[in-house]
Amino acid sequence: MNRVPDAVAVASLDTHRLIVTVPNDGPAEVSCNLPRPVAASVLRQIADGLDSPADRCETALATGRPCPVHDGPAAALLAAAEAGPAFARGMAKAQRPAGLDALLDHVAAAMFPADDDQAAEEPDALTAEDVRAALDFNTEERDPALATLRDVLLDTTATRTPEQALAAARVILTAHTRQVAALVEAHYRATRTRFGLTRSSRGLLTGYEGARKIVTAYADGLADEQALAEQATP
Repeated sequence: MNRVPDAVAVASLDTHRLIVTVPNDGPAEVSCNLPRPVAASVLRQIADGLDSPADRCETALATGRPCPVHDGPAAALLAAAEAGPAFARGMAKAQRPAGLDALLDHVAAAMFPADDDQAAEEPDALTAEDVRAALDFNTEERDPALATLRDVLLDTTATRTPEQALAAARVILTAHTRQVAALVEAHYRATRTRFGLTRSSRGLLTGYEGARKIVTAYADGLADEQALAEQATP
């Protein structure tokens, strides 16, 4: 009887950013809609997790159970522990599976083709949607706009015309300016909560509110300019 998998999921780039499939037969396949530096960082995190000692990866620490990715079946680890402390320590310090290096090399080759392959293929252009996707990916960063600017500057594989570079700048500056507006709003609320609306605090609060409106208007103007530019692009 054939083994029935625990779960079957349909993955597409509409719902996932990075998809790596490794069939039993044939080469691995990679699909990605992240900027390449971001995807490379994700793959490094995966490799680091698989390199960590057994029962010490983030998944194992969070769940309190062996990690199903790099610890292997729980029965194997239990058998090692029963075989003796020395053998258990050897299992805990075991290197990652030998096939992992080959898999990561294949993934890297698929994402970063050799120079000859790159010369034969037309490189992708940097688009405003690429920048917005990077902003969404960096939402949890302390400064999403700054992290996205880093990713865009590091992605030297994507070509860009002056118009495309201007579009990327507008998208990132719009996000950054809205972050500044949110900071001003936070200061306004904190000041009003602390001092209330009094004769002495009214001027300061009015200044905060005015600054927020100016910064928000600038962000709205950048967004409108970019929207018009995208509508004019055939």
